[in-house]
Amino acid sequence: MENKKNKKNNNNKNQDDETESVDLNKLKLDDEEQEQEQEQKKEFIDDSWLSTLKLAPSDYLTELDRAICPQCKKKRKYFCYDCYVPFGEPGLAPKLKLPIKCDILHYPTELLSKSTAIHSKVIAFDDVSIHEFPEVPDYNVDETVLLYPSATSEFVRESDLSNVKRVVFIDSQWHTANRILRDPRVKKLRCIKIDQHKTLFWRYQQHGDAYLATIEAIYYFYRELHMRLNGGNYDGQYDNLLFYYTFFYNLIQKTYKQGDRNFWRKQNYIKPAKDGITGDSITGDSTGDDEANDSTGNTGGDSNNTYISTADTTD
Repeated sequence: MENKKNKKNNNNKNQDDETESVDLNKLKLDDEEQEQEQEQKKEFIDDSWLSTLKLAPSDYLTELDRAICPQCKKKRKYFCYDCYVPFGEPGLAPKLKLPIKCDILHYPTELLSKSTAIHSKVIAFDDVSIHEFPEVPDYNVDETVLLYPSATSEFVRESDLSNVKRVVFIDSQWHTANRILRDPRVKKLRCIKIDQHKTLFWRYQQHGDAYLATIEAIYYFYRELHMRLNGGNYDGQYDNLLFYYTFFYNLIQKTYKQGDRNFWRKQNYIKPAKDGITGDSITGDSTGDDEANDSTGNTGGDSNNTYISTADTTD
């Protein structure tokens, strides 16, 4: 009789254990489903348009090591941000001719090694000039415009730019930009602005996705200028302005996906692996955002903000 009772108790205990095990498994599955749902609900910036850009092949960049710049003799990677010399075999880096000149006013406390504006000088060397503030040319106001979203700015698509020969960009963090804007030589210029776009920049900044990296602002300006002058048509004429920028963006995405690493600089910046990598030219070993943050390949700290986009339409 006692044996039957013990057997019954053991059976009940086994059933309780099985029920508890089933409940725990169900709980685990529920948690996994919730995590998957939360992951699906995350909003990632759409980078699908990058695949439509007509860019020169960038495969060779993945094979570059740090090298000595032939002009300044300093060690750099990808290009020299002091001499604006592209690295790699001659002819591999794209070259562009711009329809009007591009001036960049660079705030001196910002590291040139972290400035995306340098990309434009490397790619369109003859048409881009970089000035260290407070060194500012005395511009001809009839032939020069400033890309900045002031209260009186007109959109590029609506502006009369027939006499314009030069466009000025400010390459600075937002909190130092006003020092440049207050300069009389800058203040007198007519302001224009581009349409609103979302940044793909990898550095954290607190103002929002509409605040672009400087090279993004430069690219969108020349694209919209071309469309303004050509009846709304555009066929990738200035896409290579984003040659290095796109390479660095894809490099960061690939590095963090492969290493399953946490990208702490910006929330929801690294897209899920199932989305794939934009383009298929990023191969080989990389150090990801360390290289993107510093074009020399050195590891460096980040700015607290992106460089100013003078084209953000935040009226």
